[in-house]
Amino acid sequence: MSSPLVQLWLYNDWANNLLIEKMKQEVEKTPPVCLRLFSHIVNAQLIWLYRLDGEKPPVGVWDEHSLSTCEHYHGLASSGFKAKVLAQEAEIAKTISYTNTKHEQFQNSFGDILLHVFNHGTYHRAQIASEMRRNGLEPINTDYISFVRT
Repeated sequence: MSSPLVQLWLYNDWANNLLIEKMKQEVEKTPPVCLRLFSHIVNAQLIWLYRLDGEKPPVGVWDEHSLSTCEHYHGLASSGFKAKVLAQEAEIAKTISYTNTKHEQFQNSFGDILLHVFNHGTYHRAQIASEMRRNGLEPINTDYISFVRT
């Protein structure tokens, strides 16, 4: 069994890829709010990845993208987080200083940031599923338990 952070990274990658495929299949029927929320997921993941590296992110938190751009950004974020979740235990405990989008200064552990990133994606994927159902589409099941059953 891999570490919990590795498992959550794998789950996040799996769930985002499922959602990308669903949105491709239902491109004409998917409500715009779903793409807006998915853009937000990938933006947030890139923002946190860049924060962990002490760099300025290339996206804003609510920038909106095409599905193909979201897919590209997801790939970048997922590959970047792969190295992060495989970091040494000392790295996971390290404190990261950063400025949020409201220009407020914070410090959190590297590990807590990673947990936040993966939990954040889960939260917004649930919103997307609700919007899909509300608009007559059958949402995909991106529950963690479904991931570990595969």
